[in-house]
Amino acid sequence: MTQTASGYDDLVATLNLFAAPAAIEPLAFGTAIDQVGADAYTLTATITVLPFLQPFPLGVFALVGSAAFLALGLQLFRGEQNLSLPNKIRNLTLSLRTRQALVNTCLKIMHFFHRFTKPRLRFLVEGKLGQQMGGFIFLAVGVIVAIPLAGMPFKNLFPSLAVLFYCTGETEHDGLMVIFSLICIVLSVILYSIVLFIAWKFGAAAIHHFFWK
Repeated sequence: MTQTASGYDDLVATLNLFAAPAAIEPLAFGTAIDQVGADAYTLTATITVLPFLQPFPLGVFALVGSAAFLALGLQLFRGEQNLSLPNKIRNLTLSLRTRQALVNTCLKIMHFFHRFTKPRLRFLVEGKLGQQMGGFIFLAVGVIVAIPLAGMPFKNLFPSLAVLFYCTGETEHDGLMVIFSLICIVLSVILYSIVLFIAWKFGAAAIHHFFWK
């Protein structure tokens, strides 16, 4: 999954390819992912995390996203170079308009982070260790977003940032982004622990009082 020295430019080109008209429309997600090659993990994770960036609970979709991150994390941790997806996801079709909307959002996020990144601490994003770090982060996020905390706004903020920081670090060869990602994981665990303690100690109504007032 390691990018080349021009990883940012490569991924931008890959995203533009993803958003370009295909010979057969609508395009199957699996076909699109096959075309992007080494960027498949980064692209899939970035697309999957987009719905988690808004403040409202996602319901059942949170479990779908959780399963996706667990699958990504397990494959990365094992060191698998080629992303494998279930047939139901591979056969999911995306219209040109949907792909372009997804790509525009991804590019805006990438351009924002690109201002602050540079190659450093590359051992955290390259080679076997880099893959294992990514695998651990995706697995942790998959577990965290599956925890039901109904009514809590921005419950997925830190896990979402963890994914974006890692994907940015992988693209930009910036190990500092991986450190930020791990910090977000720790903050998520602390926040969720506090919320679960409040629910256990004072009841579910206390969560609504603390986080909505």
